Amino acid sequence: MMPTWFPWIFVGGLVFIALSFTAAKYKDKNYRKIQLLQDFISGAILIGFTGVLVPDIFPTMSLPEAIPSFGMGIGQDDLDLQVGPPRLAGR
Repeated sequence: MMPTWFPWIFVGGLVFIALSFTAAKYKDKNYRKIQLLQDFISGAILIGFTGVLVPDIFPTMSLPEAIPSFGMGIGQDDLDLQVGPPRLAGR
């Protein structure tokens, strides 16, 4: 099962991007594209460390359990799924 803080990694990355972009515009500096990636990774790492050390501060975020079918003809029935290597022909 996924830890309760794991979806917050994405949110932390976005918050760091927003804060850094705001600070760059406030100081009249250019915000480069590489800074976007650096800020997202920094926010994700910070939230990841915080989630491991203090996991109780993150509220539970409910994510959908299954991907809904949007007119693909797939119903609510279970689908057959083969796990492992394919069977050899002739066996």
